[in-house]
Amino acid sequence: MAITATKLRAELYRVIDNVIKNGVAIEVELRGKKVRIVPAEPRDKLAALVKRPGVIIGHSGRLPQVKTFDEKKWRKKWDKRLK
Repeated sequence: MAITATKLRAELYRVIDNVIKNGVAIEVELRGKKVRIVPAEPRDKLAALVKRPGVIIGHSGRLPQVKTFDEKKWRKKWDKRLK
């Protein structure tokens, strides 16, 4: 996201709060040149996750047994098509 230096001056604390809260850099443009305001520490993406009880329907202990995508099988099938 880019903003002008004038807008930054008017909303400095709100812009800084947003950078800290969201962890997203802000570009500031002045006379055709751009600078960035970035958070000093990377954002912890896992900390922003919202707990959603009840999302897993059924017994969560059975999840490791659920059939998932078999990449090896897919590659073998795909390689046959390419030949």
